[in-house]
Amino acid sequence: MKGPNMNPDNHRLQTLRTLIVKSQSESLSDAEIEELNTLVASENGAAEAAELIDQLCAFTDSGAKESLPMAEILSELFCADAAENVSAHQRNPITPRTVAAMGGAASQASPSRQAGEPARTGRTTPVSQTTHTDRWTKAYWWVGIAASHLLVASLAWSIAKPQTVSSFPSVEASSAKLPQLVSMTACVWRSSNDVVPAVGESIPAGEVLSLVEGIAELRIGEQTPGEAMVRIEGPASVFARGGDRLGLQNGTLTVKTLGTGSKAFSIETPFGEVVLDGQSSIGLVSQGSVDEVHLFKGRAMVDTNVPGASDSHFVLEEGDAVRFTRKADTPIEIVKFEASFSSFASARSTGFDPLNIGQDYVDAVLASDPKVYWRFQELSGEGTQYIANEGSSPDMNAEMIGAPSWRQYGENRVVELGLSAAPTGFQSSKAWPPTPLENYSVELWVKPQLFHHGEVLCLYSPAQLPDGRYQHTMMLETTAQHYFTHRLTNSAPNRFRYMHRKLGDTQSLSATSLFADKEYESRAWQHIVAQKEGSHQKLWINGRLEAEHESPYPLNNHVKVLIGQIYPSSVYRKFVGQIDEVALYDRCLSLDEMRSHIKAANRLVVLNEED
Repeated sequence: MKGPNMNPDNHRLQTLRTLIVKSQSESLSDAEIEELNTLVASENGAAEAAELIDQLCAFTDSGAKESLPMAEILSELFCADAAENVSAHQRNPITPRTVAAMGGAASQASPSRQAGEPARTGRTTPVSQTTHTDRWTKAYWWVGIAASHLLVASLAWSIAKPQTVSSFPSVEASSAKLPQLVSMTACVWRSSNDVVPAVGESIPAGEVLSLVEGIAELRIGEQTPGEAMVRIEGPASVFARGGDRLGLQNGTLTVKTLGTGSKAFSIETPFGEVVLDGQSSIGLVSQGSVDEVHLFKGRAMVDTNVPGASDSHFVLEEGDAVRFTRKADTPIEIVKFEASFSSFASARSTGFDPLNIGQDYVDAVLASDPKVYWRFQELSGEGTQYIANEGSSPDMNAEMIGAPSWRQYGENRVVELGLSAAPTGFQSSKAWPPTPLENYSVELWVKPQLFHHGEVLCLYSPAQLPDGRYQHTMMLETTAQHYFTHRLTNSAPNRFRYMHRKLGDTQSLSATSLFADKEYESRAWQHIVAQKEGSHQKLWINGRLEAEHESPYPLNNHVKVLIGQIYPSSVYRKFVGQIDEVALYDRCLSLDEMRSHIKAANRLVVLNEED
């Protein structure tokens, strides 16, 4: 099967995707707008745009302050026209899946509106959004066409418990709605009543939700002026205060208010109350004795309850952040600084930071003679599909597990794993290496979607144990702050972990594991090399040595390569994110080789202090 960049039609759809992604972070030129409109109207264009919109809305907010996220466009486009045609349980103003549930409201809601004419929302556009609104009337009529092609079957973000209501409730009727869980990604929960939250469920007053790992999104105050979307990043705990109110006990979350007016939404925190105007977005952090408020957009007020504060009321303008640090027997320390999107995994889009791998990179890797080289550019085979090995070991193809997603960056395609409830990944069609290896290297590009405990790549024995598990001689993982990795990392979570051990060995986990010196980045590409030279084990990230120690055992022979999960048929410890350019070598790559590969991908090398 040909990859998506192998014929003119796919090149056209690739250009369409590129323009949509670009529109999230910057304004398009008139020529680009015209080209985008033409591409969406072409064959398969609307369906292709719908798929990308669906991905962008799932957990996407552009890091650029002046961007117009796809969710906002959909909200503006369909809010008024669909109001008379869809029940209250179907309406979700920020998800394209709900547009599909409207039965094609994009094309049917207003018979008088012609193709290409912007929707009439009936809303008063805030002054701060006027420029954006003028812009999308020219460039984004295609959202209506595309959204009507979304499949009803993909209602993972829609409301799971429908109600029989013929029209939208009034603001007064909606004001008593409880917070509702609308999406989850790789979530591990610990609920106060031992009930695992489910998408579509409301959170009753007094309920405490403890998110051990993952990202979850709550809708607060639907259909009210204080409507907001709250994204919780595990580990964190929140509690429902009754009605449409929410509190943060500890951890990290982001809030985006969808309503209008001043003081539209408030959230209680350990350091006081944070109040947001409509059309604002913030990030909150509460970890031990340190609390932070980051204002990304709009305006926020902070009323503190911290004893010893010289000022209890703060007004933040766009781009401001404030930190409160409490120390024993000393006055509270209050510092204002610049707000940072990079501190919040859910504030960054999975569609940005493109990996533009070209022929220069491929040539550089092939010159290093990999035994296994999987590029994910195209699938081959009938029945069980696979990625053909471009390395020198025969028949070492990567057989597909489940139905992974794909992401296109220019001419380069990457695999996206962990987004479904079923297993998704790849495993080698045969065992490797033929003999034990004293020296080896595993090289690949990794883009974790969030902080979580997930298996990026491992080498395991095909012989299943009586309890159903498999033994591993090598693992490369992302870790997070929960009971397992917290015990291993000595309070240093969110690291890449590289484990090497002899099959059947009783050596302790701490003696076989390397943890990177620094946290990995969420939603950003990182070049990883895990290697062993004799008894010396090393972990490199972006060309920088992150960790090393001694390990006496060689790599076991006749093991299989597995990508995306720890066991071939289980979602336990699945990796959530993107992977590309996997290469395995029966020797150690030199530092010069590693860094030449990174440079060939037009990425920056991170140097060690001694370099």
